[in-house]
Amino acid sequence: MKIKLEKLSEWHIDGITLSEVSYKFAPIYAKNHFARAKDEFVTYCIDSENNSGVLWLRNNEYKFMPINTENRRSNKLLLNTDDGIILISENRAWKMDADDELFTPINIEKPCIAENITEISTLGENNNHPVICRVSVDMMAANSFTFFEYNKYENTIKFEDILQPVFTTEKTMKRFFTSLSGADGLYYKMDFKYNYPQIGSMMIKDDAIYVFLEADIVNPAGLSTFKYYWYVEINKDGVYKKKIWGAEKLEKLSGKHGVRGKFSADKKYLILSPIFKTDEWKGKQKLLRLSDLELLDITMPRGYSKFRVMDIFDEHAFISDEIDKIILCKMTEG
Repeated sequence: MKIKLEKLSEWHIDGITLSEVSYKFAPIYAKNHFARAKDEFVTYCIDSENNSGVLWLRNNEYKFMPINTENRRSNKLLLNTDDGIILISENRAWKMDADDELFTPINIEKPCIAENITEISTLGENNNHPVICRVSVDMMAANSFTFFEYNKYENTIKFEDILQPVFTTEKTMKRFFTSLSGADGLYYKMDFKYNYPQIGSMMIKDDAIYVFLEADIVNPAGLSTFKYYWYVEINKDGVYKKKIWGAEKLEKLSGKHGVRGKFSADKKYLILSPIFKTDEWKGKQKLLRLSDLELLDITMPRGYSKFRVMDIFDEHAFISDEIDKIILCKMTEG
């Protein structure tokens, strides 16, 4: 089945760089954005004066809100809530509602135990939000997760005291943490060598936890060990509950294979983006409809074939050239 995108409106964002790095070469890149409604889109970006901040598109208008952090190189996590948006950088947090002009601080009562969070926007539920982190020395890794609770009435964030990689079995998890304990909590000293599954996207839906895993390496340029991609349900310990959809043994196939994935803001689709053009998808994005696991081809509007689907909300899609244009489209079957 095909999904056809019909252009509704277009934003040309002057003086803004929508994406600094390629989506293709690490799990954390270009996933710091989300749709908040069928005509509302938020993304973290850089302006022409190299100021970092948030671009908010709404009611056919947009505004850019710069925000300064102590460490400009630290990852900035942008999340959607029913109380506006939240931005987290290291151990500081801010919030902003649609009608606000400035960010206001949030008190982090209990900080994240991970040294590094990633910039991947996740999807929470009932004020409980997953956060994708890294535990290895590779700066572009996205190989563990934790959670925090946001209390909008008390204006507080409390992280949980967990940091979990994803494991295929409980036996693997037990071996991992036994080794970590023996290494005094220092991952680089562990004697159990573990190929961390890279988490491309994560969401909580109806009290269940879902992740899309983008194999077990950060940069797939060589593909010598790029073996799989999987959409799975996991428990809170990071152990597989159910393998839902995906592919494995990619290293045995001809050509180069690799897929990035992001759950749509309405939690109805998994937006899939091939890294290479040599597989059966020929480099074209597809949508996995989560209700029935049907894989859908995408027909872009005329003249926008090189744009990428960024997010989806209520059968409306935001596409972009990832330079200075964002297009709102209506989705129809056929």
